Amino acid sequence: MADWRQVAKVCALGDGHISTKEVEILRTVILADGSANKSELGFLQEIKKEAKSAVQALDTLIADCEKVAK
Repeated sequence: MADWRQVAKVCALGDGHISTKEVEILRTVILADGSANKSELGFLQEIKKEAKSAVQALDTLIADCEKVAK
């Protein structure tokens, strides 16, 4: 079975830039239950670090996840 982190990372970082659409998808999936766990938050921080560039919306998503992290 494929590791969800690796699959999501390839999708988000395929072109090196994290776009608004990609952040919208991540927001929908990660916050579907109204919270984020430490693994999900760590994933967002990891892709931000590895991306060549990212939209401001990624920082907003990370901040929102930090507020509701379990």
